[in-house]
Amino acid sequence: MNPSKTEAIDPICGMTVDTTAAFHAERDGETVYFCSDHCRQKFLSPPAVAKPEENSGCCGG
Repeated sequence: MNPSKTEAIDPICGMTVDTTAAFHAERDGETVYFCSDHCRQKFLSPPAVAKPEENSGCCGG
């Protein structure tokens, strides 16, 4: 599934999120979007490259 212009894929849990209302952060000049602050904080915490989680439970998925 390719996200539309108002959708993005959360790099931590893989959920599709609405970019107009999602949590977000910038890295290397690119805005990254998240389903929750939990996923955003995980992305921002060391190490600098967060790995996607399987069944993290952070977003009900």
